Amino acid sequence: MSKNIAIIGAGLAGLNCAKNLEKIQGATIDLYEKSNSIGGRIKTDKFDGFLLDHGFQVFLPNYPEARISFDYQKLQLFSFKAGAKIDGKYVGDPFREPEVLLPTLFSSIGTLKDKLLILKMRYEKVTSRNNQTAHEFLKDYGFSDQIIENFFKPFFSGVFLNKNLENSASFFLFLYRLFSRAYATLPQDGMQELPKNLADQLKKTNISLSTSVEIIDSQTIKLPNGEIKNYDFVISAHALKEAQFYSVITDYFWVNHENAQRFSKALELFTDKKYINHIAPISLANPHYAPKDKVLLSVNSLEVGEVKDIQSELEAIFPGVVFNFLKRFEIKEALPKAGQNNLPEDQIIRCGDYLETPSINGALVSGRKAAEKVKALLP
Repeated sequence: MSKNIAIIGAGLAGLNCAKNLEKIQGATIDLYEKSNSIGGRIKTDKFDGFLLDHGFQVFLPNYPEARISFDYQKLQLFSFKAGAKIDGKYVGDPFREPEVLLPTLFSSIGTLKDKLLILKMRYEKVTSRNNQTAHEFLKDYGFSDQIIENFFKPFFSGVFLNKNLENSASFFLFLYRLFSRAYATLPQDGMQELPKNLADQLKKTNISLSTSVEIIDSQTIKLPNGEIKNYDFVISAHALKEAQFYSVITDYFWVNHENAQRFSKALELFTDKKYINHIAPISLANPHYAPKDKVLLSVNSLEVGEVKDIQSELEAIFPGVVFNFLKRFEIKEALPKAGQNNLPEDQIIRCGDYLETPSINGALVSGRKAAEKVKALLP
């Protein structure tokens, strides 16, 4: 018996939901997306010979859900260095870069106890710590304020998009283990490759772009032309209007390749800047993002400032380097705040990373779980 299913939203959650629903024999799936491209918050623009992701994003290839969702044979990934520069000083991972053991141990980012705790935390189990924030966990674990301020806040505020490390401790530990065991990567042709990878796996799903759909109820939608369509299931794969988000500003600059030696493949973190949280040397990690004679930099800020303010801070950090502005992305809905599970009692099946963890992994998990709910309701 055939089943007609509508999915509203073609982000990672909606695409992975469709992929899993295609396993249902006789299923017909219509996937509607209001914008002109798939991917949701993951998009890549081609601009003046550069690839510009909408906001700085990376892909952790050891995300557990990603391993069962993406076709890795069709993903060519380029990695950043494991360590990071903090206020100009490189701090590495001795497990992957043994030569940085002594410089890291004697660095000023924290005490010797802090550095031993960092190594110990690699093996900490990701247990249920949702009653603690990441900041509370770090304090209880024994870390000093020095290393929390000098390392954990500048690094993870760029991941969580909040400066207070207010995400759950369990999510923090989950990400920490991933970062400590694999490199952050960028797909060859930009982050847009991730949703494309999922879409390329779909065989029985009809995708309609630039189609703003109104969900009437759990079995009915209204198309832009006023047509009412009935389905056996309607799945909402976008955040609720009431959902709360963290925002971020990403400014892209390029510098001449002769200045490449001023940077490395590591993230540059800052503890004392008003605007800049971190700088990512995009094309040093993945050369496909920029013309050969230029270096593309992604400059990310959690505080709102004008481009000239960002440029001034860059010139103060790297005197003598000319920073050429390309484009700004001011993303008001960059990452959903966690714990938004007060859903309407309308029987509509929903998916999206706001229901799981604010991450690529969370989006994929939620899409799979939505498909499993449909399967459970079938006779």
